[in-house]
Amino acid sequence: MHQIENAELNLSGKIYGVSPVQAEGTVNGFLFYFRARYDEWTFAISEHAEIDPVDIQLPESGKQYGYFAVGKYGTEFDYKASYMEFDVALDIIQRCCAEYQQGKRL
Repeated sequence: MHQIENAELNLSGKIYGVSPVQAEGTVNGFLFYFRARYDEWTFAISEHAEIDPVDIQLPESGKQYGYFAVGKYGTEFDYKASYMEFDVALDIIQRCCAEYQQGKRL
């Protein structure tokens, strides 16, 4: 397990697991969830207490309930995302949080 602490992004949480690599915590006081499996990762933030970020799985839901991002890591059959290093996951999470916060400032 790897702790996440970034005061600049108001981000805290933990990264854990293998196949899938997962992370959860808060950003700006809102819950987030990250998951990397096969060749893809997803990241969601819920701005609604009654909506679990695990349930935000499409960009449309992200726009409605908070934020959602998805990306590729590796190739279709190498399952590289399932064994993503925690430092790589942390970098993706921080980039998503920065993008989320930038969008909220507009």
